Amino acid sequence: MQKRILLLIIICLSACPIGIYAFPQITDSAKVSILYCSPGEEIYELFGHTGLRVCDSSKNIDIVFNYGLFDFNQKDFIMRFVRGKTDYQVGVNMYNDFIYMYESRGSGINECVLDLSPEEKKEIIDYLLWNIKPENCVYRYNFIFNNCATKIRDIIEQSVHGKIIYPSITESISFREAIMQYTKNAAWSQFGFDICLGMGMDRMATERELMFLPENLNLTYAESTVVDSTYNVKNIVSSNEQIIPILREEGKQWFTPTLCGYILLALIIALSVFGYINHKSFKVFDITIFTINGLFGCVILFLILFSQHPFTNDNYNIIWLNPLAFFPLLTLIFKSLKKFKVIYYGFVSIVLTFFLVSMPLIPQFFNDAVVPFTLIYLVRSASHPLYWGYHRNTKKGQNN
Repeated sequence: MQKRILLLIIICLSACPIGIYAFPQITDSAKVSILYCSPGEEIYELFGHTGLRVCDSSKNIDIVFNYGLFDFNQKDFIMRFVRGKTDYQVGVNMYNDFIYMYESRGSGINECVLDLSPEEKKEIIDYLLWNIKPENCVYRYNFIFNNCATKIRDIIEQSVHGKIIYPSITESISFREAIMQYTKNAAWSQFGFDICLGMGMDRMATERELMFLPENLNLTYAESTVVDSTYNVKNIVSSNEQIIPILREEGKQWFTPTLCGYILLALIIALSVFGYINHKSFKVFDITIFTINGLFGCVILFLILFSQHPFTNDNYNIIWLNPLAFFPLLTLIFKSLKKFKVIYYGFVSIVLTFFLVSMPLIPQFFNDAVVPFTLIYLVRSASHPLYWGYHRNTKKGQNN
């Protein structure tokens, strides 16, 4: 982990604005290519990375324009990230430094050389030189619609003289299904994505939209063509080759959120049965787990109301992770609320039961772990009305 953080710091430090020195006029032999770096292990590496290489051997130029730079020390970085207001910037790495950094983490690197005219190359490089200036290098990052891959796609589209024809999608997939291809061995990360991202993620994505993923950008351009004004058709990529093989071995997490959820559910059921038989309600335990629920509910509510991240609104996970779960904690502070505890737990039991039954009808994908974790809160909620009813009937029997 420390090694990976160090590499990330090196990437940021080694990138510099090219405007600090004169950039020579490139020759017609210069090449512009897309560099795709395969995913790493950390959460910020899961989807890979993309850079735009400019190489002109006759001028000793070989650099990579990198749109994946951000500043950890930026004021209120964490809060800005949660709110979707993170600013990224473009920087320049020497080609050999860029290759070393991603090879060191075990990533493979693929290069798609673009078949461009001298005028198209000039337009791309002129834009990059403008973009790298300190007053232009910062952009508002958006995980889906404005990231390291989409920036490169947009630059190519605006510079190519002709209409780019992207290959047709053989099988439509949603945004969520697209990212799940890269998180299949990172179950906890996928659980986090599924909890925080709402039903918008389940919309079918177009071929162009799917290029928010660096690998899809690479694969799509490798199969794309350009139609010019005279209706001539040519491939937009002249060569496509792997320059660094993948060295990292993929590991799979065995302790998944789903497994964790069902283990906890079994323990909760056993605890609830024990409490029912022995007339124990475990109030402190319930206050603890419902407070945790409320905290996560606040995060989801915040994302729904205030975040600019795409697809965080319309999130039905707010039904089972809800700020109202703070109610048991509030009964410790406000004693007058205790008389409503049974009503509260009964209401929660009904809502969670309805939610579980209705899940197949809700137009949003739910992670498999949602079922056991929801059942945990359903079991503990239902135990209170059951215990209250049993306790009341016992008292009546004693009085009779």
